[in-house]
Amino acid sequence: MQVVGVDTGGTFTDTVIISSDGRFGVGKTLSRKADPAAAVLTSVTQAAAALGQTLPDALGACTVFSHGTTIGLNALLTGTGAAVGLLTTRGFESTLPIAKINKVHGLDAESLSEPTRWAKPPLLVPRDRILGIRERVDAHGDILTPLDEEHARGQIDLLAQRGVNAVAISLLWSMLRPEHEQRLAELVRERLPGAHLSLSSELAPRVGEYERTVTTVLNAYVGPLVGGYLDTLTNALRDNGFAGTFVLMRSGGGVQQAHRLAQRSLETLNSGPVGGLSATVHIGRQLGHRNVITTDVGGTSFDVGLVIDGDVQYLRRPLLNRHALAMSVVDILSIGTGGGSLAWVDDTLGALRVGPESMGNDPGPVCYGLGGTRPTVTDAAVVLGYLDRLGGHLRLDRAAAAEAVSKYVAQPLGLDVYAAADGILTVANAQMADLVRRATVRKGHDPRDFALYAFGGAAAQYVGRYADELGCAEAIIPALAAVFSAYGAVASDLSTVAERQFSPVPLGTGASALAEVADVLEAQVRAELAIGDRSIAGELTLVRRAGLRFVNQVNELPVELPPGPINEDLAERLAERFRGDYEQIVGKGTAYAASGVEVVSLAVEGRLSLRTPGAAPPTVPSRNGAEPARSRIAWFDGELGERPVYDRDRLSAGSRVDGPAFIELETTTVVVYPRQRAVVDENGNIRLRTGV
Repeated sequence: MQVVGVDTGGTFTDTVIISSDGRFGVGKTLSRKADPAAAVLTSVTQAAAALGQTLPDALGACTVFSHGTTIGLNALLTGTGAAVGLLTTRGFESTLPIAKINKVHGLDAESLSEPTRWAKPPLLVPRDRILGIRERVDAHGDILTPLDEEHARGQIDLLAQRGVNAVAISLLWSMLRPEHEQRLAELVRERLPGAHLSLSSELAPRVGEYERTVTTVLNAYVGPLVGGYLDTLTNALRDNGFAGTFVLMRSGGGVQQAHRLAQRSLETLNSGPVGGLSATVHIGRQLGHRNVITTDVGGTSFDVGLVIDGDVQYLRRPLLNRHALAMSVVDILSIGTGGGSLAWVDDTLGALRVGPESMGNDPGPVCYGLGGTRPTVTDAAVVLGYLDRLGGHLRLDRAAAAEAVSKYVAQPLGLDVYAAADGILTVANAQMADLVRRATVRKGHDPRDFALYAFGGAAAQYVGRYADELGCAEAIIPALAAVFSAYGAVASDLSTVAERQFSPVPLGTGASALAEVADVLEAQVRAELAIGDRSIAGELTLVRRAGLRFVNQVNELPVELPPGPINEDLAERLAERFRGDYEQIVGKGTAYAASGVEVVSLAVEGRLSLRTPGAAPPTVPSRNGAEPARSRIAWFDGELGERPVYDRDRLSAGSRVDGPAFIELETTTVVVYPRQRAVVDENGNIRLRTGV
């Protein structure tokens, strides 16, 4: 038994293999936009070679292949998704274009201050492909107008004439009565065979026609591309001997079997960064950290998340590229600041800027030697001598990087090349520190009360700067930091959520009806978590959450139900818990005791642990002393000088490295800045202490 985890990012594709005897194999290769599946196989081949295996050896012995991917997200961000047609209730064709007349949700601070920049999110479905269907269900789930099947066939034929290859179906109040959507889907299959189908009653059975419709349209928009990629990768894995269970990371946390997510592609959109949070929860348990700030620095972006009391946090009103969603999404903030982010001078203000545009890996930073001409954050780090190779294989061109930094930054600002490169890193790290503050201080948290984890291929180079700016005494660089999201993929539980929205009922008298719905949803969750290979299935955990609100309120608040039967006694305890949670959010005294509490939804989340061989890095033996392997010239505190370079594999538990210095791992480089100290712990994690 061995497991494979792969994370495909915008710049690199990372792999972690945990063999049956607990050894780790790591692979890291440049992603390929034109053929992402090929990059996956290359990365897995590298990781297998580190274990003395061939690709067929590794995949043949693999019981679980876990994958995080941004294929769908990239399609959304670049506008390269499917040609979608939308079928909705007649008279509500403008739900999507009106967008609740909202022009500011998801805009950055600069755009919010300038009304001329206000605009609704981009419309993913042209108006001529949004067609109304004669049917109507009311807010109680009663059919007012039966589905006109002949009219529906005509509308579907119109979509066929207009070239759609994906159809989204979002009818009014379908979460209460899904029969019309289900019948429409049958008609689409008859008239448009092969078209990708997305039903709102299956994807987002929640009140809120706009968010529900957006979610359904987005799923249809990315579905064909993600589905095609999964088919290609599935066949490639099978051709190389894989016969195990193929799972994908979910944007809502955990993993799910790939064939079940083929029609729910939207759940994979943010799956890469979620893998890092999953790994954080796992490592946090080992290190005794229940509250953690996660910082993920890749080639394209900087992502920040929180783990509080051992749990990842979820967005109450998630937005994806300014599109409102009606689904659970892990709370991760991102900005376009990464190793490949461009450094440029704003001609209007004469100011140095970094990002959000990124060179990715095609052609990549100038120092890669792959055709890039404009300087990036990585080029600045190379100029300063902070790294001279990438992934242990790619040697970086320092002279070319210096020429680009000089031409595009140093000369326009009247600086020497080292001061310009340092300025690039100063701006980039200030942006990173600011995002951490937004993720913590704005939500009432002091970042100094959290452990700070830094991972991703570039985090080890920069965390010393932004940790110091945040006032954090220590930052932890995990042993598998450069491939942490891939590690998180294999450290995740199989998970799914089933939910039901219904007409409001009083919490007390509705207990029996709630119990019936809970039984149905629990059965659905058990069925979705059923896997063919029972030998890898561990413990199943079910969590029930009721959506509660005061009578006639608009918004609901999820309250977890304790185990046991749902009856009137439990209902009263839930009402008290709801009032307490409500006051914690809205303010003391705001929960009107005399007001009734009603229940409007129920969700059941299931988690099935997967058995994996030794999901933790091996311990590092304790030995005395740490000698540098070599040295290189680098720029710190305004001076060039010879700085020691340590080989991570030669450092033992308890080894200390005082800055300025470097610690090189196979897939990344740790920069230990002046007045900082790096200490290796028994599990191979590097603890970077500031202000020493």
